[in-house]
Amino acid sequence: MAFTYDPIWKKITPEISKEIIAFWTEENALPKTEKPETRAQQAVVAMRDDEGKIAAVCTSVVRVTPRLRQPLYYYRTFCSPKHRGNHTVQSMVEEAKKVLYAYNKDLQPPEAIGVMVELENNQLVSQYVHAQHKATNFTFVGYSQREFPIFVHYFEGFALQPPAALPKRPMAQRQGPRQGQSPAQGQQRRRPPQADGGGQAN
Repeated sequence: MAFTYDPIWKKITPEISKEIIAFWTEENALPKTEKPETRAQQAVVAMRDDEGKIAAVCTSVVRVTPRLRQPLYYYRTFCSPKHRGNHTVQSMVEEAKKVLYAYNKDLQPPEAIGVMVELENNQLVSQYVHAQHKATNFTFVGYSQREFPIFVHYFEGFALQPPAALPKRPMAQRQGPRQGQSPAQGQQRRRPPQADGGGQAN
């Protein structure tokens, strides 16, 4: 089957939003915690089948992780199960990279300097076994709080931005061990540091 890729970033009309939400609802694609109307506004590319029906949608939203402290698009995609296995995942991410790069290349400063993905799918994880995934030009940067591998693609020619400020830790976490308490005991009372997190990827 031949697919077409519809770039809809920042072009979401009420009609397109309704179509995307209907697709997600039919496929039971979104967790209950997601607001479909909000997520639809984040759509980057819609993949359509030869009848013009939506077969997959990818979305992006700007996030700054504590580890990297740079603005990146957190990329998520959902493809109808009946269309999986046709290299649709790679095709979608390549189209999304083009769209997001084109949107940012003339912005000063750019909204984001690249794309970040959190790999939840075991099949994808088995394909991304090298630190540099040459087929998509994504680089491994660590694991999320949920223990999923995170990969980042940086837009070519984009400079790093000034590091984003880190959120302040609660006072209890900044204080050292109390008098008469060993450093090890003080460490046990502290909450473990949070790893870079990511939202539910679909």
